[in-house]
Amino acid sequence: MKSSYKMIQDRREQIIDLLKEKLTVSVKEISEALQVSEITIRRDLTALEKMGLILREHGKAQIIQKENGEIYNKELEALKCLIAQRAAAFVKEGDTLFINTSSTALSAIKKLEEKRVTIVTNNVKVASIDHHPNSTVILSGGEIRFPKEALVGDIAIESFSKMSSDISIIGCSGLSLENGITTPVLHEAKINSLIIERTKGPVVVVADYRKIGFSSNFTSGNIKDIDYLITDSFAPPEAIKSFEKAGVHVIQIEI
Repeated sequence: MKSSYKMIQDRREQIIDLLKEKLTVSVKEISEALQVSEITIRRDLTALEKMGLILREHGKAQIIQKENGEIYNKELEALKCLIAQRAAAFVKEGDTLFINTSSTALSAIKKLEEKRVTIVTNNVKVASIDHHPNSTVILSGGEIRFPKEALVGDIAIESFSKMSSDISIIGCSGLSLENGITTPVLHEAKINSLIIERTKGPVVVVADYRKIGFSSNFTSGNIKDIDYLITDSFAPPEAIKSFEKAGVHVIQIEI
């Protein structure tokens, strides 16, 4: 049985507490203190090292001083980064790609490497990230809604309605079998629905475990509109099974 995210988070915070107390601790010492296997501890230490929280050397770990709240944020950031990276792998050379206002979807752009692609989005924040010279970026236009910096309204709708994409990568606030892909903002739900409608190829939804089984106010699309869901291994198993039964290909990444 897989450990829940809360269990893993608690264990990793215990490891950090041990390292704060002793500065340097061996894998064996941590294993004995927490009463879990050395294999599990090594996996935890690998994750903590990737997040820049510890240093590892010769079977020992050393703390890089951080606050516990930062551990939680770093782990979420790492999860979202891995989800974005997996989503970017679906984009092929020459594709036109629709991206919505999701931060995870936006992060996928950074993972496209040298692919020659055209990116169409209503996310104003796209202008502030680095792009490879091979990529062409098109902003939909429209009314900017703060603080999310989303382009919405008639102009944005008209722009998307005149284009089509080979693939779309979209994030959401909630994803459930009953209510589908949901967001708290009606104007964004309309754009998301249009993105799904105007995508000729796969619709890829990116959502970490916090979004799975949760519903927000407005529906952008049904579960059956999704070709691929990329989430993490902490997502509720019951929800994942229901999505797969509905025909969604689910990919769960691990950290």
